[in-house]
Amino acid sequence: MSIHAIESKLIDNNIFFVLPSWSSLLGYPTLGRYTNHDVSRISQDLVIFLGGIECAISTERGTLYYLFGLGYYYVKFELQSGIYITDNRQLTGLIFPDFVYDHLATSENLTLETDRDVIIGEKLFKLPIDMSFKSENKITFIQGTLMRNVFITYKDIFLEFMEMIRNPNSFQLDKCGHMLLSTHWDFYNQILISGDMDNKTKTSYLNATAGLNGITIGASQHLNANFTPTELKKINKTISKLKSVYSSIEYDPMFLFSIIENSSSLLKTSEHFTFNLEDDRTYKKMPKESIFISAEKNMNIFKEWPVQLRRQTKEQLESTFVPRETRIYQPKIKEKLEKPSVLKFMLKEEDFELMNIKRPFVEFKPLPYMPQHKPLENLFTLKKMIEENYDIRTIGKAFGVARNNIKKKFLHVNYLWNLSKYANMYHRAEPNLGLNSKEKVELLGEIDNWVKITIEKFENL
Repeated sequence: MSIHAIESKLIDNNIFFVLPSWSSLLGYPTLGRYTNHDVSRISQDLVIFLGGIECAISTERGTLYYLFGLGYYYVKFELQSGIYITDNRQLTGLIFPDFVYDHLATSENLTLETDRDVIIGEKLFKLPIDMSFKSENKITFIQGTLMRNVFITYKDIFLEFMEMIRNPNSFQLDKCGHMLLSTHWDFYNQILISGDMDNKTKTSYLNATAGLNGITIGASQHLNANFTPTELKKINKTISKLKSVYSSIEYDPMFLFSIIENSSSLLKTSEHFTFNLEDDRTYKKMPKESIFISAEKNMNIFKEWPVQLRRQTKEQLESTFVPRETRIYQPKIKEKLEKPSVLKFMLKEEDFELMNIKRPFVEFKPLPYMPQHKPLENLFTLKKMIEENYDIRTIGKAFGVARNNIKKKFLHVNYLWNLSKYANMYHRAEPNLGLNSKEKVELLGEIDNWVKITIEKFENL
């Protein structure tokens, strides 16, 4: 169902926007499903968003708030005891009706910071990318608070997100269209995607995942009904610019605040908007936090949460799960490891079959030296470790080291994402397990392709 837009205005606003728990924001509406199985528990459901443009649309049903940019829905969940899975979705937009926005804007703030465009809250972390107008003391305070509460806690997820942005195939609006995480009245707790998305990507993206009521086609229709062609062109241009900026900046994986520091000079606003519209507003207690610039005019208006969208606790939601033996998720290969007795998986669906083939027990070997400025030697070291039966955890560390070393030489090679994937995958493995024969063959083949790509890179220098 489309809505009639009465008023809209796009506002440039480069912000760092993180929701620590999507389910918590919505009052734990659903556990969701995955590969036709009920989810029994959600342990993480983070939304990271690097916004660039926002808008408030007044409609006959209420106000809708939009944020467009580069986003990431990450969820870690359980299907049955001991089996954990992670899944994610790219996002290009967030949609909040007034009742969700107002709930978010009145959530508890964890700090005593009086700066109204910085929120370190129970349900939201938000700050401007460009902080050149702030004092050094204030920036130091923000940096320390954000590192403690966000970047250290969610380090691996942020690294995955940044590698996804650098993947040349990500956030390609001409091929995939928009992907909107929505709490719109008609598309509540759903992701709307474009019907123009290429079939291979669409098939994968539409698979149900934890924490959502569904993923459905309808993004293009919704945007066309509420934005003019000129506005959509500006939105798309902004997203493309953000993709270019965040995929090109250097950052320190051990100090992720450097993402904000190093992108700020490229995303400076010509005229900084201040939320202090009255002289005393910096110190005056306001009824709501200032999340979006476009919401300032509604500062004294509050919409209650609809009764029909009943909120509940995490414990109440999880208590609704009823195990059914006939529906318990079983890996395709039932062969079990002798040790350890329980192998916890934190992988996506496509990794299950591979991971359930028996892995051998191996002796621990220390990580070999990997030179910083020699990409080929890093790749050859990975091959040697795989061939010589190093344990999976050490191989995972080697993939991470190789990724960081190769980035120093080549900022853009299309296998950096794969290096990160294996680094994150393998560091969670049980100790003293080696790769099985199938994994070794496939992984060595991949590395051979990376070697060819690297040689071509050197030839083009």
